Amino acid sequence: MMMGSSSRFPMYDNDFGWGRPLAVRSGGANKFDGKIFAFPGRDGIGSVDLEVVLVPETMVGIESDMEFMQYVTN
Repeated sequence: MMMGSSSRFPMYDNDFGWGRPLAVRSGGANKFDGKIFAFPGRDGIGSVDLEVVLVPETMVGIESDMEFMQYVTN
């Protein structure tokens, strides 16, 4: 697992005339299975947004893990 991002750049403060961004993504470069990008959250106050890169086989395994799913679903 590798994490990458910068908490020093206020990505959600960018407004190009359309209002604040609804989501932030890192783009297509330098992505591989298991990489996690962490961004300061849109809601502020210590929130964190995560972008997780998983190959389909890994995602199938996670979706079938009932213990994991109980924590990430309603």
